[in-house]
Amino acid sequence: MIASSLLSVVLLGLTGLGPATPAPPAAGGDVAAKATPDLVEITLERKKNGRVEPMATGHVFETGDVIRMRLNSHYLGYLYVMNQGTSGRFSTVFPSADTGSDNRVLPDKQYLVPAVDEGWFEVQGPAGFDVLYFLLSPTALATPTASSFVAPGPVSSMKPRCNDRIFRARGECMDDSAGPAALPKETELPAPLKPIAGEASRDIVFSKKKGDATVTVAGPQAAPMLYTFRLAHQ
Repeated sequence: MIASSLLSVVLLGLTGLGPATPAPPAAGGDVAAKATPDLVEITLERKKNGRVEPMATGHVFETGDVIRMRLNSHYLGYLYVMNQGTSGRFSTVFPSADTGSDNRVLPDKQYLVPAVDEGWFEVQGPAGFDVLYFLLSPTALATPTASSFVAPGPVSSMKPRCNDRIFRARGECMDDSAGPAALPKETELPAPLKPIAGEASRDIVFSKKKGDATVTVAGPQAAPMLYTFRLAHQ
């Protein structure tokens, strides 16, 4: 069990070890993109009624939804994922004993997070936005333990809001503020991240591929880089 107000690991009958199996096709195209100069491509997936489907990054999930992240790497280094849940508590999402300890990524390979057999995350906790911090580093870093993570102050009271235009057109609740985002240089890092990510670059570029299911991230290869992913749930 991950120490988080939103995400806990569940085992659901699909293999989650990386390199991953090919992704299922999305509406209008194949999720698995060809190799590009980008550092990483991220696809958010949900399992529902026995079917795995790629989800828009702005999708507002429901309590009990089971999700995972599929990464198509063009980066040589190590991946770290930390989470601030809607309770304000931080946890190490990956690597960890629950989600897999091998966090090395290689170019032109696909990986799943959680990276354990049949592993998924289950959406839990109060409505709001979990903030996932993705850190890519060309060298291995010391990973903070969950016990070192403390709530840094009041938790945001913001709740997801459906984009009415998208809801009318597709019947899907989407929040435009969810999904990947760069961290402004003046934004202070959470205390648990500072020792390993204080000097990480935040000069990165996001772009969409294959509709709104896959997001690509471009940035410097030579230094650690950090960005966030806001996961909306109600």
